[in-house]
Amino acid sequence: MKKQLKEIKLGIGLGPVRFGMTKAEVKLILGEPSNAETFSYSDSDEDLTECWDYQDLELTLNFDEEEDWRLTMISVTSKFYELEGVSLIGLNGEDLLAQLTKLNIGNVEIEDFSEEDVFDNELIEIEDKSLSFWLNDDVLDEIQWTPFFIDEDTLDWPK
Repeated sequence: MKKQLKEIKLGIGLGPVRFGMTKAEVKLILGEPSNAETFSYSDSDEDLTECWDYQDLELTLNFDEEEDWRLTMISVTSKFYELEGVSLIGLNGEDLLAQLTKLNIGNVEIEDFSEEDVFDNELIEIEDKSLSFWLNDDVLDEIQWTPFFIDEDTLDWPK
C-alpha cells in the first residue's frame, strides 16, 4: 500500500487517497488512524476539523465539518513522498526554492513565522496550487496541500 501513496497529486490527493473522500472511504484504503483529534482553527465550534494521524506513514489527513467531513488537507513529513518525482522533505530552503523553480510549479511566497530566541520557522507557499512547505531551522519538514479553489470560499473537488 505504501508504494501507492508515494505521489503527491496537487489538487487531487495522494496516490489513491483523493480530496473529497469521506472518512469511511479513507478508512477502506488506509485503515484506522494512529490517533484522531477534533479541534477548531477559530474560537467558534461551528468550523470543526478532525485530524487523523497515520504515524507509520508520516501522514496527516484533515476532514472539515464545513465540507460535510470530507478530506480537505493532506500533510506529509517523510522523504518517501515525492512531488513530480522529486523527494523534497529534508532539503534546506535554498535547495527547495531551486527545486520548485525547476518544477515550474508557480509563484512562491515566503512568510517568516519565527519567534525571537525560540525557533526559526518559515512558510513557503504556492497559493495558486494550494501548496505549502514548512521549514524549521531552514530544513523542510512538512508539505501540506489541499484541493484547488474555484474562488476564495469554494473548493474545486477532483473528479
